[in-house]
Amino acid sequence: MSIQKLINGPVGISLILTLGKILPKRCGLALADQIAAYLVKQKQLDLIGATRANQWVVSGCQLNAQELDHQTEKTIRNTARWLFDLYHHIHDQDAILRKVTLSAKLSNLLMKRLGGDEGTILVAPHLSNFDLAGRAIVLQGYDIQALSYPRPHGGYQWQNKLRRDAGMNITPMSFESMRAAKARLKNGGGVVTGLDRPLASTNYQPIFFGYPAPVPTSYVRLALQTQSAVVVIAAHGLPEENYHVECSDPIYMEPNEDPVREIEMNAEKTLCEAEKFIKKYPTQWAMTYPVWPFALEKMPVSLKGE
Repeated sequence: MSIQKLINGPVGISLILTLGKILPKRCGLALADQIAAYLVKQKQLDLIGATRANQWVVSGCQLNAQELDHQTEKTIRNTARWLFDLYHHIHDQDAILRKVTLSAKLSNLLMKRLGGDEGTILVAPHLSNFDLAGRAIVLQGYDIQALSYPRPHGGYQWQNKLRRDAGMNITPMSFESMRAAKARLKNGGGVVTGLDRPLASTNYQPIFFGYPAPVPTSYVRLALQTQSAVVVIAAHGLPEENYHVECSDPIYMEPNEDPVREIEMNAEKTLCEAEKFIKKYPTQWAMTYPVWPFALEKMPVSLKGE
């Protein structure tokens, strides 16, 4: 079993949840730092290779080996600390509301649009403690349906249960959940989903940071079918493990006679906005899956750390 599957599996989540409960914050963050320091040295691990490749592409393929080492180490360290912070506060609603602030732009957008004349699809890159940010949005009273990764198994089912326990309306993508999302959007409601975790199989490869990427595009068709606007939301870390959530302006999908181009063109408009946030906080991009599979093969050997 890979380290990544272990971390995301029932055993890994159970262990992290237990440590999050029993360890004081200072000790927990120190442990997270130690685990991250160990992981980054294991350059043969898939999650380390994927993180290095992703950071290299985001830099415009400009980072040298030393710079890439630094970016990868900082990214893995950030991810480990935020994972502990999530489970340390997972049942403390007051702490979550203290730790996560929404920008005035995002707050105004949610208040004005939800329940209005048209639907709103929020799409989020895996930046910073995005899961804690989602909980904060729900705790502030916003009723949003979350479309999660389809056919979850093992630890992902457990993660979804924890999200439901926190009051999140979490629904793995399926025919039924998409039908519910359409009805919600047509009534002026809100839906949230991810936009950057690569898919094992897809018919679409929109350009993301200059290269085709097998990232989700289902939100595009959903927006076109319901005449909804798409808004990119992005969390970023602040000192003392606090977080701030920003957003783009509403993005409107444009029909196109070519069905493939229609999806990819509109996905690219959305991904362009996501790029701005990721470029601003590259080491807060907690994406440990290979978004650009070609980069794993075409990176110079010296950059792979082999």
